[in-house]
This record gives sequence, structure tokens and C-alpha cells, in this order.
Amino acid sequence: MRSWPLSMVLGAIALGGCTCSDQTVHPGTDANGSIVSADAGAPDANGCGLRTCQNVSATCGPVGDGCGDIIHCGTCEPPQTCGGGGTVSQCGGNSGCTPQSCADQNADCGPVGDGCGDLVQCGSCPTPQECGAGGRSKCGIRVSTDGGGPIACTPRTCQLAHADCGPVGDGCGGLLQCGTCVPPLACGGGGTPSVCGMTSTTDAGVQCTNLCLQQVACSGGGSTTVTGTVYAPNGQQPLPNVVVYVPNATVEPFTPGVACDKCGATVSGAPLVSATTAPDGTFTLLNVPVGGNIPLVIQLGRWRREFTIPNVAECTNTALQAGVLRMPRNQSEGNIPLMAMVTGDVDTLECVLRKIGIDDIEFTNPSGSGRIRVIHENGAILDNNTPEANDVLWGTNSTLDSYDVVLFACEGAQNDKASAAQQRVIAYANRGGRVFATHYSYVWLYNAEPWGCGNQCTTAGRTTAEWHINQDHPGDSVTGILDTSFPRGQIFSQWLDVVGASTAPGSGRITINDWRRNNDAVIAPTQRWVYTTNPEVSVQHLTFNTPVGTPPEEQCGRVLFSDFHVADSSGTDGVSFPDECGNGAMTAQEKVLEFMIFDLTSCIAPDKPVSTNCTAQTCQDQGFNCGPAGDGCGLQIDCGSCTAPATCGGGGVPGVCGNGGPCVVSTCEQIGVRCGPAGDGCGGLLGCGECVAPQTCGGGGVPGVCGNGPCTPNSCATFAADCGQVGDGCGGVLDCSECPPPYVCGGNGIPNICGVAG
Repeated sequence: MRSWPLSMVLGAIALGGCTCSDQTVHPGTDANGSIVSADAGAPDANGCGLRTCQNVSATCGPVGDGCGDIIHCGTCEPPQTCGGGGTVSQCGGNSGCTPQSCADQNADCGPVGDGCGDLVQCGSCPTPQECGAGGRSKCGIRVSTDGGGPIACTPRTCQLAHADCGPVGDGCGGLLQCGTCVPPLACGGGGTPSVCGMTSTTDAGVQCTNLCLQQVACSGGGSTTVTGTVYAPNGQQPLPNVVVYVPNATVEPFTPGVACDKCGATVSGAPLVSATTAPDGTFTLLNVPVGGNIPLVIQLGRWRREFTIPNVAECTNTALQAGVLRMPRNQSEGNIPLMAMVTGDVDTLECVLRKIGIDDIEFTNPSGSGRIRVIHENGAILDNNTPEANDVLWGTNSTLDSYDVVLFACEGAQNDKASAAQQRVIAYANRGGRVFATHYSYVWLYNAEPWGCGNQCTTAGRTTAEWHINQDHPGDSVTGILDTSFPRGQIFSQWLDVVGASTAPGSGRITINDWRRNNDAVIAPTQRWVYTTNPEVSVQHLTFNTPVGTPPEEQCGRVLFSDFHVADSSGTDGVSFPDECGNGAMTAQEKVLEFMIFDLTSCIAPDKPVSTNCTAQTCQDQGFNCGPAGDGCGLQIDCGSCTAPATCGGGGVPGVCGNGGPCVVSTCEQIGVRCGPAGDGCGGLLGCGECVAPQTCGGGGVPGVCGNGPCTPNSCATFAADCGQVGDGCGGVLDCSECPPPYVCGGNGIPNICGVAG
């Protein structure tokens, strides 16, 4: 049986199904013995005044309900722990980790990790100095020793930094994301910065038993490490974002059926040490138990496989053989999500599953035991017994709920679905299901509220994307631009470089064949992954978490829409699998779909964090009554449309309906917006840039401006200034002292640096 957190179990009771929030209310009973939710102070059947998490100001842990039972008030996001800040039943503290400052790390430029999962900005270098030229995260002037010109700074990696979690500076002004820790581990929790660990041997109720007793302290700051690379089932493409861990208890089987698989909730076996794979699939596990037959687990959502390392030597690295760590090809090797593959006439998604390495024995009819259940719509079949989708899939909620993933291939025509069937698919995704739809399978999305409302959407109906179906799409191929404004988008771009699927390394571009054009833009928090601007604007890949419109912590499922085919394969209706599949190497386009399949089946987390310090602005706040606009906090809002002949901005007032001359489009600079989306005043949308983490759009309290809470004044050290006056960044002035003779401030040509005038 799967190991579920107590908060999720109680939530399932209270809500009558899967819970997507850690905070729950303890159920009481009415006079008839039926379960009811208890409001603050409401008496139970015996007249006892039940307490709730809210009225005792508890945000975590178990508390008494005042009537002889307990309620569980949720868990804390690492590195915080329950009561860690000194207040009982309140999240706080940093899990025993002591944050490191820039001075602690001898850094005077660029971003560096504080070792506890957060980020410290150590400033920039004055021209002509560069970050990294004076050493790791140190300002200096690059000098070539051979007269060959400037020397480039060599960025370090997470492995070289001995980091397996949190953000870490690369020493050259850039930032590395070194992964997350699997609860109950926290970044820096064991006292070693940027390394997953627990604050003590009794953290989270976990005693030091079993393999914990085989962890050893190494002299000189060393560690017992294990390194390797995780691959897809075919052993060819490396996989990013895979959790790799050493379990300290039995790894429990997954509970069959749709579930709210939040990140960390499905990882069982009491992980002792963990790491997350990089875009090239590599990982480094630190502080690994020493000895023979050490267990190792690789997991991505419900993909999971267990291994045994024959021997781990003390205080040295054990490098695992290349190609060994791959996801399972069949059930005898490990866990594979249960997928309903609805075949379509012009898109062979089932062939991509086969090419990533899933054995043919796993493709069966729904009555079989394979992990890929083939269901006919108007595409390929397994045999004459392959059933029709309407009969065995979306006809009932219970059938849909038996699957982890449902894949809808393109049917070759706009075969609209009944509203009842659409709503069952939506309910499935809301409970934790994953939905993959390509091209004409937009019929599950574009007119199914709340995912869409057809081509003529009302303002209220525009919740996921600007659906505008069946537009012209000139040419057979187009250049796709990768959106790298969010962490997983950056990983996607880097991975495409690794597997040779981008047009050129570092280009952020891919070639898309057989593309289509059915939506113009996404509506945040829907995430755009791939889009086009030439010859036409379109979104080619998008995802959103479900239920839409609910807080991220309450979302359980995920939907992916792809507006291009894996291959132009018209005429597969009734062909017996795998005769419709080619046997050649994976194409670049198939690799794009491969990444998306693994991303879709991973655990649920928001794609892009939204500021909690920002007060969102409405259309009325901005004086708009038409066109799209930004809310100042990184999200897009829609301010309506105009009644002809009036046009948005037509009267000369941006964002207001009117008649007159042509509307003059505003720029981000003109309207004072520096981040997030904004309206151009004429019915169009501006993209005003992204903020560099940990800042968020509006995070400092100013809408449309990057910030991170109250302003923290900079110091002279932040600017690497040792003389003169500089601004502190918050409206104040810093006096950075005077220079001892014969030095003068800026004497060597570098502002605020003491030097000899020449």
C-alpha cells in the first residue's frame, strides 16, 4: 500500500475523495451519524465544541480538537519545520541550516546559494571588471597570460560545487539549480550547505536505524558519493528531473487509480539521501551509506525502478556504469504509469511510447494487463477486439479514473465531443489525471468550460488560452521558439541541446514539421513551452494544472496540448499495431514529445511561482475596459471587447473603447511596466520581461516591477566599492570611505575603487 501523509488521508475523508491541500478540517458527525465538516466552534453530536486549525492559529502538525480527537493542520515547505521558528504549530525556522552570506563564501559578485535552499545576490562588478575574473564569484579584470586576449570564466557545476539541492552560483555571475530534497530531508538540514539532510537523528520522527547507521563522516570535508546518469527505457536519451534516492525502509507499491500525486507525496521508503537529475540526466548522491547491497531508487511520477549497488566504498566516489540506470521497459523491471492510448488517424503517439523503449508486450487491449491500453477512435488497433473509445473510456467516470494518463491522438478532423464526455474528462483531470491532446484533439479543450469556451469566448470563459481554431498555417514547417522564462522551460531547452533536437546548441529553437495553428496565446498561469512568431503567431505547446482557477497547493492534475503531429501519418485507421510505426532512430520532433510525456507524468507543481507580496490590479484599477492587460503580479487578465464600430484604443485612450483614428500602441517603457504581461492599449499584449529569482513580478509591492518584499539596502561590499559614495538601492546613500595616499578614488579608472592616478 502506498505511504500517504496523514494530512492527505484526513483530507480525503473530509472531501470524499482525493485531497489537493495539506490543510484539512476534522470531520464530526451529525445526529444521524453522518460525517460533516466542523465549523469553528461548532458542537459535535455530544455537544463538545470542536476546534479547527483556523481558530487555534495552527498551520502545521497535529493538534487536539478539544473533544478527545486530533486534527492535522498540514505540513511545512522545506527548509521550514513545524515549530521551527519558536511558535508551536506554526511553520518557521530553516530546519537547522545556518544560511551562508556572501562574506562567508568570500563572494563579492553574482548569485550564490545560501546553502539552505535560498539565494543570496552578491552584487555586480564595476566595469571593466567581470564576475569570476578574480576567482569564484570574485570581481577582477581578465588578463591573458599568452597575449591571446581575454580569458573566459569557466563556470562550475553542481557536482564541482558538491551541491545536490538549492541554488548555487556558478562563480561567473550565473546561477545553477541543483535540485530539491525529498521530505523529510531538507536542503542544508544536516548542517552541510546545499546538501540534503536531516537536522538530527530524530527529525520528523525518523530514528537513525538501518542504513542510516552505515553513513560515515569523512575527513577534510569529503563525502561518500555515488554518481550516474538516468535514461529513458530505451537507454538512449537521458532524463532530467528524476528523483534518485537511497531508501531506508521498504518502498511501497503505488495504489492503482487516479490520485493527487503532489511532489514528494508518492516517494516512499523513508529516503535517506536524495538528488535530482540535471538536464543531461546526471546526479551526485552525497553521504551515501557504506557497504554492500545498497538500494537505489529512480523515480519520476509513477515511473519507478529499484536497483542494488553491489558495494559503496567509504569516503570515495562510486561511479555507476553508463546505461545501467534506465526507466523500466516492462512491469517485470519496475513501475510504468497506466496509460489509455486513444489512437487517431493522423498522429501515431503510440509509436513514440514504443520508441522511448516500452516493450511491445505492454501494449494490450483494455481487457489485457499491459500498461499501455490501446483504444480505437479512428487510428490503429491491436486486433479485431480493440474496443471503441466511447464504449470503454469516457463513457463513465470510473473507467477514466482507473488510468494515470489519457493520450488523445489527432483524429484528422474536428470531431466535437459531447459536453457530458468533456466534463467527465475535466473531472478526471481535477482528481489528478493527466491529459495529453494533439491538434484536432483540441475538441476536449477549446469549448469545454472552464478549459475553453469556443472561438467566440466571453471574458469569463478565457481561462487557459486564446483559442482560435483552424487558422491558416503557411508552409509545412516552422521554427518553434522555446519559452525559457520558467525553470522547467530552461531545463527543456538544455535537454534538447543534449539530445541533439534543437536547431543549434544554445539557440532555443526547434524545427516543427506538420504544424497547425489553433490558439494565439496562453492565459497565465497556463504555461507556454513552444511558440511561433513567423510567419504567424501561435502557441505550439502549452500546459496547465487542474482544477483551473484554484490555488497551486490545491491542484492535482495536468493537461498538455500540442499543436503539431509526431509525424504526418494519415491513413492509420484500422492498421494493426505496430505496423504503422517506423523503426528508424527517433526524430527531433519525437524527442520533443518524449520530454513532454515524461513531464506530464511527473509530480504536480506550479510551473512558475507567483508573488505573494503583490496586490493584483484589476482592469478597473488601470482604467481599462477592453483588450488584454497584466495584473502587475505576472498574470494576464482580459478586460473585454468593444462593440463595433468602436475599437480598443480607437478614441486615442489606451485600453478604452472608442472611435477615431488609429490606436497608438504603447510600449512597456511608456506604461512603466518592467515585468510580466501588459496590454498595449490597442487590444494587443506586451511581454515586459521576466524577473531573476528570487525576485518575482510585483514582489516588492510595486505592480509590474521586479521585487522581493521590503527593500533591503545594499552595502559597499555589494558593489565592490571601497571608496566614495554609492546609492544603497533603497533611496539612501552609502559612504564607502576614503583612500589612503597616494591612492585616490577611481584613480585607476575603475569607479569607487582606490587606485593610483595615471
